[in-house]
Amino acid sequence: MRVARLILSFVLMLTSSRRLNSQQSTSSPQRDPQALAVLQQAVAAMGGPTAMAQIQSVVAQGSVVPAPGTSAPSGSFIWEDQFTTQSHEFKATFQSGSLTQVFVSGHGSPGLVSNGKITKFAPYVASTTLPFHIPAVVLAGLLANTNCNIAFLGPTTLNGQTAVHIHLHIDTDLLQQTSSVQDWYFDPNTALPLRVEYRIPDTHLAFKYATIDADFSDYRAAQGSLIPFHIATSEDGNPRNSFSIASVSINSPVSTSDFDLPTGGGL
Repeated sequence: MRVARLILSFVLMLTSSRRLNSQQSTSSPQRDPQALAVLQQAVAAMGGPTAMAQIQSVVAQGSVVPAPGTSAPSGSFIWEDQFTTQSHEFKATFQSGSLTQVFVSGHGSPGLVSNGKITKFAPYVASTTLPFHIPAVVLAGLLANTNCNIAFLGPTTLNGQTAVHIHLHIDTDLLQQTSSVQDWYFDPNTALPLRVEYRIPDTHLAFKYATIDADFSDYRAAQGSLIPFHIATSEDGNPRNSFSIASVSINSPVSTSDFDLPTGGGL
């Protein structure tokens, strides 16, 4: 399960919850105009909102190498995402030697298949998954979400270079308040994202989380979109994995059955 969490759940982040909404915020979201401009410039630099709205599927393949001193294995991955106006389905496959793990959305009933063994997760795990390897899609969604608070925190230094810091969070319910927090850092010259810091909820305890840092580099054009082909991650400040994308396919045919969770297993 540890391998699955560190490698397959790179994309985890809170987007919505239909279950834990007993306490809703009554205050209006704060959306700083300067912060909105930074996000809009970033989306434009990576292809623009129109191009992002036209993305129906993305399949990214590559390799992952663990940070020195960690016990996680190296291997290959496939990240598969499908987008409709109503849902986001995902499938993340990790292969290392004889180990094959598949983390799948299951059409709202997510789970992990590890060498044939099925572990089911609560529905909030599926509703907390976004494709951070396609930053423009994530940012375009946040801009469109009028419940998202967006704050401009100004210039800072990140890995020795100047960056613009933007803070985002959603307060619509208790789960959102805990897990929706994100901090983005942008290159002031190119407008491209340099890093995102976000929380991933535990697969068993919704209000327990880890903080993930994802550093983006090696942006390349892929069918009209700019995508980072290298992503280095840390968990709670500890280096974890480096992902190198070898290929990206956008809007290739994807079967909805790819996101099915096999029957069996339990929570």
